[in-house]
Amino acid sequence: MPIWKKTIFVNAIKSRMDQENRNAEDILQEYIKLTGEEKAEILSAINS
Repeated sequence: MPIWKKTIFVNAIKSRMDQENRNAEDILQEYIKLTGEEKAEILSAINS
């Protein structure tokens, strides 16, 4: 995944986590076009 794409997803999910009081795994499940590998990469970036 390109760095710019990962950055956008990480920022969007962090924002949604704050606003909606949800965890990243739940939010990522709504992005059905992302592959499992992409989701794992995004989760790794959020948790680091």
